[in-house]
Amino acid sequence: MILKWGTYAHAQDEVGIKIEYRSTFDKHGRRIGEVQEWHILGAVLASSQGALTAALAQLETAYLTDYKDLQLFLNDGATPTQHKMINSGMFGGTHVAFFGYVEGPWKMQLEYANRRSFYIVIRGETRVGSGQYAWKEQVKIKGTGGKKWRYMPSLNAAPHPQDLQQSTPFYYVQQGMAIGRQAHIVPPGPLFANIEHVEQRVIDYETPEEIRVGKNELFTTRWLYVMEAIAANPFSAFSLPSIN
Repeated sequence: MILKWGTYAHAQDEVGIKIEYRSTFDKHGRRIGEVQEWHILGAVLASSQGALTAALAQLETAYLTDYKDLQLFLNDGATPTQHKMINSGMFGGTHVAFFGYVEGPWKMQLEYANRRSFYIVIRGETRVGSGQYAWKEQVKIKGTGGKKWRYMPSLNAAPHPQDLQQSTPFYYVQQGMAIGRQAHIVPPGPLFANIEHVEQRVIDYETPEEIRVGKNELFTTRWLYVMEAIAANPFSAFSLPSIN
């Protein structure tokens, strides 16, 4: 087998490969993709230390840059196998997550005599689906509609309480956030639109949380509505979004 990273081709059967796929999920428990990691362990062989140094320089140069295709081919170097990580198919491309040298099973007396063992990790992530990633909302009720009083000051005595109003308005403060996969989600309206203080309405649209090469995801929208009432409005539960 021959492994290729971009245009760089390892020697036949030069590496051993462990491939891992780790699923990712949104806040509703739905699968939205997976993280793919290739753990590559191999050894560069050469006839002399000088040739080995030159070969290692080519290896390091190849893995200095990201955004390449990683593919395993049959021994002819042209027939692809099932194992591949194509840069254009990854969310944000492919990346060299780790590169280093290790001690091979032949112990250090042979390292850099005619071979050098290396260890590389290549990482990529795929995404599937669209729509909503997360949703959260809450309502605060400020006040009870009861009487209003205060301590009145006195010149020569302690302050004393005095009723100012027998009844008062109270407030519903509705706020929440939603995260869309590829675009902002339109916020829901206020629970009680007829008593909303529209001049206090706040809608926030944030830049995406994940900004990658060529693709962006996780757009957050936040909202806040203030409603003032003098009589209780029926309220038992939120109108939750549909989750498929």
